[in-house]
Amino acid sequence: MLFSLGSKKTIHKESINFLTIMNVPTITARQNAAYDQAVATFYANTFSGNHEARSFIYKSVLTLLEITISARKELSNSPEIRGKKDPFFQYLLLLRDTIQAASSLVTHEIMLSKEEEHLSSFIGNEISDQFKSADRIFTDSELNIIRTTTELIKLATPVIIRNREKTIKNFSSEDSGRYQKAFIEFSDLYKKSQN
Repeated sequence: MLFSLGSKKTIHKESINFLTIMNVPTITARQNAAYDQAVATFYANTFSGNHEARSFIYKSVLTLLEITISARKELSNSPEIRGKKDPFFQYLLLLRDTIQAASSLVTHEIMLSKEEEHLSSFIGNEISDQFKSADRIFTDSELNIIRTTTELIKLATPVIIRNREKTIKNFSSEDSGRYQKAFIEFSDLYKKSQN
């Protein structure tokens, strides 16, 4: 046996680090394209449509944020991020959880709407007024979450742009080209997925 178990772990760990470093431009492009499309989808569609349409929009945004978070986790193995606190990762988690709260509220509104007739026949017609009141409360809560999320995104945008520019500036010319090509491809893919 040429290598001890410890050596195999070291070799395996080094190959993973090499692969992570080699793929940083592509992973970064996936992260940035997914985030950009999540924000664009959120801004373009959030206040439009009925409950079902908004539910679909939230699910789309959440899917894109999960892609962003997954890419960020992959990047956390890179030497630039490993072992450091990552405020962008924490921001992504906060954004996802906040949008998930709005999604849960609209899902609850849909369920109330569907169940109103059944519950009215069981409890009585007086419940209808309570449902309308509850629906207004959920709608107002959802709107407050959307406003807060919009402000959060606006506050984070200059920092995200600055960090993105810094990251891309540190790429070699070859890596910068790989990033640009991957960013365009991922952006097109995510835009098409929203149609």
